[in-house]
Amino acid sequence: MGARRFNIHEQISSADELFLARLAAEVSECHFRAPSHIRVRWGIPSASEADEPKLHPGDLTKVQLCDLEAAVVLFLKQDYAAAKSALEPFVAINHEEASKLYIKILQKLRVADWDKIARRINRVSTDTLFVPAGSTEVIDGQKVILIHQGLSKSLGHDAPRCVVKYVTHHEMLHEQLGTSPEDPHPPLFRRLDRSFPERSRTIAWLQKHSFHTIDGVRA
Repeated sequence: MGARRFNIHEQISSADELFLARLAAEVSECHFRAPSHIRVRWGIPSASEADEPKLHPGDLTKVQLCDLEAAVVLFLKQDYAAAKSALEPFVAINHEEASKLYIKILQKLRVADWDKIARRINRVSTDTLFVPAGSTEVIDGQKVILIHQGLSKSLGHDAPRCVVKYVTHHEMLHEQLGTSPEDPHPPLFRRLDRSFPERSRTIAWLQKHSFHTIDGVRA
């Protein structure tokens, strides 16, 4: 099942807003024994917890390999605009790893219609686009947790309560443990993540509806 396209300008219902606020407070109190100081709201996450970029030389020349390495360095330095330009020649030749990284950069830059571009690029390896279900981001100077509106009742797939709780818990866990982009899921994180109630059902639902999970993208 492919992920449907969501319009960032669509309006979440007030009932969904209230539901998420109450659920976030519940997760904070029940799992972390303290109120969260980070607002949790619906949105379209730009961050992705996909695997870190890896280089597979394939049929690349030495010059191309150097260019690809330089593109990855730009990405790691968070110079996303420059990295995007550097990767475009590799996307044009359907280099799989470069294409995956390019899609991630489109999300970081919030490029208009990035999902359409990603669907076309993803045909290199799959016909399905997988997207992050949640992320922690800084918006207008404030740190917020974004829960993908595709999980909502008014704009999305009406995800089971346990799914929204799990995604919220997952993002709060990142904050509690202070994980880094270089190592987002260390052993302690994975152990605590696996202890979440109804986790198997939740992961299966997310994968079915084309969302990234810590266990990968396919059931």
